[in-house]
Amino acid sequence: MASPGLFDSSPGFEPEAFASYAYPRVLDPQLAQLLEAQRVARGPVDRYALPFPEARLQLLQERRLGQTGEPAMQSIETSGLQVADRWVGLRWYHAGPAEADAVALVYLHGGGWCVGSNDTHDTVLRHLAVASALPVCGVDYSLAPEHPFPAALDDVRAVVDELLARHPRVVLAGDSAGANLVLAEAMRRRDAGAGEGIAALLLFYGVYAPLRESGSCAAYGGGQFGLSVAAQRRYLDAYLPTSASADARVFPLLGRLHGLPPAYLLAAELDLLLDDSVRLHHAMAAAGSRSVLRVCAGMNHGFLNHANLLGAAAGALREAGGFAAAVAGSL
Repeated sequence: MASPGLFDSSPGFEPEAFASYAYPRVLDPQLAQLLEAQRVARGPVDRYALPFPEARLQLLQERRLGQTGEPAMQSIETSGLQVADRWVGLRWYHAGPAEADAVALVYLHGGGWCVGSNDTHDTVLRHLAVASALPVCGVDYSLAPEHPFPAALDDVRAVVDELLARHPRVVLAGDSAGANLVLAEAMRRRDAGAGEGIAALLLFYGVYAPLRESGSCAAYGGGQFGLSVAAQRRYLDAYLPTSASADARVFPLLGRLHGLPPAYLLAAELDLLLDDSVRLHHAMAAAGSRSVLRVCAGMNHGFLNHANLLGAAAGALREAGGFAAAVAGSL
């Protein structure tokens, strides 16, 4: 068993306890109301089955419904970076006065590597800026299938290189596919001997392993809580060439997890990717990397985007931002 300094877990998710986990299926009542209102507003459209350009627009329309009453920013700035033939948009969120030498929080949005943007994740970016008191940079990395693996990883590498030239350290953060990119980049920098620039990782309900036929995939993969196994397979098919299916840059749990920055892992209880976060937490602790795991009861994949209206999501982002702030303050 890992030492207490390396293993901090929500009750019931220690290795011995998780072996008999029952996978509950009770959605939080407040979240259920929000999802029903979203379903009514959307109508009979299955976003997961739309062509990706249409799915991107549909996701943005859905997210904008909840982007009211969001935390105010002192300033928001846009810039970008040319990577090969691609323009990577950057959006900076400052909840307070900007400090040139501050640790920066770099955020990679979710969306299966195929949809999503700084616009769709504006709520998360704002809440993290307030909670961490750090400058937060959202990254519009290149999307598949137009730009499949490893284009997004190349974009992330270039952005982090650029920001580390101007900031002493960065916290890498992301959700879902974005969390996957965060962890892959942290592992790459460790292997290249350049990992000291990464102060911490915030990993929200990420993709870390191939899909399985058991566990959380079996319990929640039918789509009753949002993301389904079928939708996740479609994303993977669009993102990955067949030759990369066993690549640790795609599925970090296939790689070595030693020597990584301290990581805050957040999982949604009713998410087919739940097991990925729990297994990553166990593996990181066993490898000697500090890992904190929080499992949010009654929540589904993507719930953080409801933080303006959902107290559990706002609270989770406060804790994650506090983790980043504490690490940054200790440097």
